[in-house]
Amino acid sequence: MLRKLSAGLLVAVIGVFGLFVSFNQAEASQYDGKSPVKTGCHKTGWAPKTKKISYGNITGTLYLMFSSKCKTAWAYVKLNKPLPKGYQVLGFVTRNKDKRIGTCRNGNGHIIHGQTSCYSAMVYDMSPNTSYAQVYIKKPDKPDPLYKTRTSSY
Repeated sequence: MLRKLSAGLLVAVIGVFGLFVSFNQAEASQYDGKSPVKTGCHKTGWAPKTKKISYGNITGTLYLMFSSKCKTAWAYVKLNKPLPKGYQVLGFVTRNKDKRIGTCRNGNGHIIHGQTSCYSAMVYDMSPNTSYAQVYIKKPDKPDPLYKTRTSSY
């Protein structure tokens, strides 16, 4: 009888633990691919990593943003002046563990002529996950970037 009670208790404990793990994973993935602005995650965002951008007269800063409230990371690209005609700037965030990518296309759109900033969609980035931000400067009709740089991981 004591043996059955112990086995039953063990199964119950494992079941409850599994339930908590499932909730944490569901919470973690609820922001993957979502906008930091539409979800409000940008309100608690800060930049643990930055990298200067410099290609000809196109200059600015690439930010790896992180929200401890939402446990997410995203890329934010800010140019010092409006993008000249004939170029496009693409921002990305990449989670190292599984290479999941969030792009500015799924945020507020890539930077095009006359614009100065973009933010990417988010990826879950709570420890042990880490991510980095990356930016490409390219011609709209060419597949390969003319310039690219990235932040270190956080």
